[in-house]
Amino acid sequence: MSLRNFFVIHKSGRTYFAKNFHGDPLDQSLVVGFSSSVSNFAQTLLGEDIREVISVKGRILYKEFGDFVFVAHSDLQTGSSMIQAILRDVGAMCEFLFGNHEYWDEDFFDLKGAQDILATYFSKITQDPSTVVSGVNQISLELDICERLDKLLAFLEGQEGVCGSGTMLILGDSVLYSRFGLHETRMVLQYHKSRPLGYNMVRFTPVYMHGAWQNLYLIRLQSYVLVVMAYIDKPFGPLQSKIEEFRISFIQSRLEIPTEEPPVLLRLFAKRETLAMLYHNIKTGCTIFPQLRPGPDVQQKEILTSFWALFSDASGSLRVPGVTEFAITRDQYRFYAKSEGVHKLYILMATDSVSSEAVPSIASDVLRNLRSFTPER
Repeated sequence: MSLRNFFVIHKSGRTYFAKNFHGDPLDQSLVVGFSSSVSNFAQTLLGEDIREVISVKGRILYKEFGDFVFVAHSDLQTGSSMIQAILRDVGAMCEFLFGNHEYWDEDFFDLKGAQDILATYFSKITQDPSTVVSGVNQISLELDICERLDKLLAFLEGQEGVCGSGTMLILGDSVLYSRFGLHETRMVLQYHKSRPLGYNMVRFTPVYMHGAWQNLYLIRLQSYVLVVMAYIDKPFGPLQSKIEEFRISFIQSRLEIPTEEPPVLLRLFAKRETLAMLYHNIKTGCTIFPQLRPGPDVQQKEILTSFWALFSDASGSLRVPGVTEFAITRDQYRFYAKSEGVHKLYILMATDSVSSEAVPSIASDVLRNLRSFTPER
């Protein structure tokens, strides 16, 4: 995923955020003028908002949030759907931190205090495949473990001032268990990745969720991070004793859960003919993109470049009503995508190791392994 430049622009012409990732930076004043001219041209001629401009070597995508416009500039190899997903996520994170975009204004919407979050987001989170499919990295647990964690967290939510469905446990950069909805889980996890606790034991941040401002608390519990959402008028002091009770119960429960984020290896799901794969459960958000098998850096980079180029074509096709499969052979690769209920699988194989007739059967076996690895929570 190769993003070259990113801007947040107010319709008055003021630039609120500008970031160059690689290549030549775009002149901010020219970006503002060009964006305004193209938008006015499209509105006057077609009566439509402009969403994308494609040149010989790149593409520029726009997404409006009230009086603000988010602008992304990428190469042509990065598909529009991938860049659009990034724009949606950045906008959602801004709403998480600054409230509904309808109330943003030039004075209130101040990104200076969130520079570290946006910088980390673009350096780390945009490279995470879960961002592309609006999913989340989850640690696989047995169902009985999930049930016991759910009861522990539900008890904490029963305390005065704690929001219902407002607790979560994080291990590393993945969700151990969450009682939030999928969107809220993604926002909290992305915030945690962008601004990790480090050596801090507790962090408090006011955030905007479910149409209201609430207090987000991140508390370190040994190897884990406990997330608690409380009402905006609820201070942390009265919650401390209840969180300590939860910590004791959590430790004494002796749950068989990992203390480190486990690696996700390709060999757990697929044989050697599979070079790369991405799985997404659209209901739970669970996303799995296993580590590539060991190999030269040049080879791994080529595999990833080919995978994401073909993924853009496949994801667009699977969004067409009635389309459940996609297959293409390009150069030395075979790419196959399958949608089965809430499950979506994208898989890349080499043409010299598997015939086109065998690909659907291989994909079905991989999907079967994935479903057993990720039981429904």
